[in-house]
Amino acid sequence: MRLLLARHGETTWNRDGRYQGRSDPLLSAWGEVQAQALAWRFSATEAISIVASPLMRAQATAHIIAGRLNLPVDTDHRLMELGYGDWEGLQQATVKLQWPELLRQWKRTPQQVTFPGGESLKDMQQRVQSFLGHMAARSGIVLAITHDGVARMAVLEALGQPLSAFRDIRIKNASITTFTWEGGKCIVEDMNDVAHLLNLTKDSPRQLPWSNIVL
Repeated sequence: MRLLLARHGETTWNRDGRYQGRSDPLLSAWGEVQAQALAWRFSATEAISIVASPLMRAQATAHIIAGRLNLPVDTDHRLMELGYGDWEGLQQATVKLQWPELLRQWKRTPQQVTFPGGESLKDMQQRVQSFLGHMAARSGIVLAITHDGVARMAVLEALGQPLSAFRDIRIKNASITTFTWEGGKCIVEDMNDVAHLLNLTKDSPRQLPWSNIVL
């Protein structure tokens, strides 16, 4: 079994530096281009299915990919982003004014934080563990379109690292992190792969068909 876990394309809130969580900002114009680059990259795979978070930014990315691969998109709520609760829609400067101590805790000991009106890392960990367990029983290649937090958590689970290391992982928009299973154990084969984005620029994002992308 091979799981290709992709983060959605850039959103308007990513661009503005806002906490997103369960909120539903749309893909930016650049995010749509990133999703098209993902679709071009995945066209070289023999994927058997596509599954995505129900949030619009993941669904939009998934449907752009699905259109190229001629596959349906299944929805899995376990792939939803960490719920930031009352922080959602806010930039860090505003959060720092309203929740200075909680923000410090989030940066230093994230495993101890439960967001007001939102989730804790433990909550998301249980969802991700359930999803990875489900994937382990499958075969073939599955594309999963999800979020920064879920991808980080999946990497921690595969590496056997604690929740305290959550903020040490970096996952870029429209990047691909690949997992395989060996002897029932989940292995990180590749992480944060953005080869399909390297020759694209925001100044000329509509250069198609990206013939210079290495598949």
